[in-house]
Amino acid sequence: METRTLGDGLTVWLDPMRDVRSVALGVYVAGGSADEEPSDLGSTHFLEHLLFRRARRRTGADIARTTDRLGGDCDAYTTKEWMAVHARTPSERLPDALSLLLDLTEAPAFTADDVETERKVILEEMAEASDVPEDRLHEAFVRSYWPDHPLGAPILGTEETVGALTRGRLVRRFREVFRPERTLLVAVGAFEPEAFLKLLSTERRRRRHVAAPLGPARPAGPSPRGNRCAFHIPRPDLNQTHLLVGTPAPAYANRLVPAAWLLSVVLGGGVSSRLWRRVRERHGLAYQVGAGLSLHRDGGMALIEAATAPKKLPKLVRATGAVLRELRQTGVTRAELRRAKDQVRAEVAMSLESTSSRRESAVRGWFYRGRPWEADETIATMEAVTSADVDDAIAALFGEPDASGFGVTGPTLVGATVDALGGGPAAGPPAGASAPAAATAGGARPPPRVSTRATSPPGPTSARRSRSR
Repeated sequence: METRTLGDGLTVWLDPMRDVRSVALGVYVAGGSADEEPSDLGSTHFLEHLLFRRARRRTGADIARTTDRLGGDCDAYTTKEWMAVHARTPSERLPDALSLLLDLTEAPAFTADDVETERKVILEEMAEASDVPEDRLHEAFVRSYWPDHPLGAPILGTEETVGALTRGRLVRRFREVFRPERTLLVAVGAFEPEAFLKLLSTERRRRRHVAAPLGPARPAGPSPRGNRCAFHIPRPDLNQTHLLVGTPAPAYANRLVPAAWLLSVVLGGGVSSRLWRRVRERHGLAYQVGAGLSLHRDGGMALIEAATAPKKLPKLVRATGAVLRELRQTGVTRAELRRAKDQVRAEVAMSLESTSSRRESAVRGWFYRGRPWEADETIATMEAVTSADVDDAIAALFGEPDASGFGVTGPTLVGATVDALGGGPAAGPPAGASAPAAATAGGARPPPRVSTRATSPPGPTSARRSRSR
């Protein structure tokens, strides 16, 4: 991958590919929900919506028509730590796609009416999210587990903060976030680098915004301390129960992450994983079960989630606790570690064929490591992981049962308790929750589905709004 830093600080990463006919572009800015002031929660995600309303050279209708002409897609998402605007298009449409992305991210022109229109959309988005059991469970868990850290704040904000955001405050947020020195532009696919850089220079001369004289993005801070929470979100209308278990995990750039990544595959990464074989195949206690990592600059979580019939929940919790205790006692076998490495190798290799996967891998390398994370390096790093490294990862992720969090949404707890996982008493719930049967409660909106995809080290939480065409 070729890297360039332009005169105003913009970082450009170029990844030309042979034998493809498309280009994936992305503009990523270092500033997400974890950088927001408490009174401005949701402002970055609000901007994500507003960028598509209008630009100085484009109306909303113009933006929509250009998106249609691309023949691919144009979309955006917000994470705890950055915002992305990206597009994928046939190579002959590259100039149109680049021009559109630059108009959206360097020259927006949203009005007060646009703000009010999108405020209604976002509030409806929040209401819809609260109706999705897994989403509400994930959000409640993160807010309960990291109550005193910016990573615990909801990406969408709250009804109160979103309702109070003004156009002036959103313009200021745009100016403090969308600064060249905080921005990465990635191009992957069918193009010639020098021609692309010439096109980029021409396009950027046409538009400029004035950056606010504010301080730099939030520096890396101390890792959040996991709060041993246990809660139930009552949903008597559901005929199944969703379980989420979380434990502390290291920050993204920590030396233990490769081993932790492989460990998550052994534990819950597919049909040969321990959880799948024990919980689903042997005992039939869950419709689905998986494990994965959600990692950030300051820290992370190891997550286990499952869906089951309400009456099976106590046995599911006990079986999950038994798997974790066995893991702490015996570690992983050589065969399990080998299978995990082979799975990672295969998925990384397949990701090389996708322009979009390579683009998204680039932003994680940029944000967390300051350089590209090449596939060969990923594979070599995984292959170098030893059984001793995995033992260290087990101790870091699951060595302190008292640090586990436990969340359930469904009709009832029917006797399930966090103590079945091992460890001592759990902390109380956040505001607005109920407290049935030996557990306490919480409520709100999402981190990602637990994922064991190995295409790159597990990514951060995001809130997406689809604009695919």
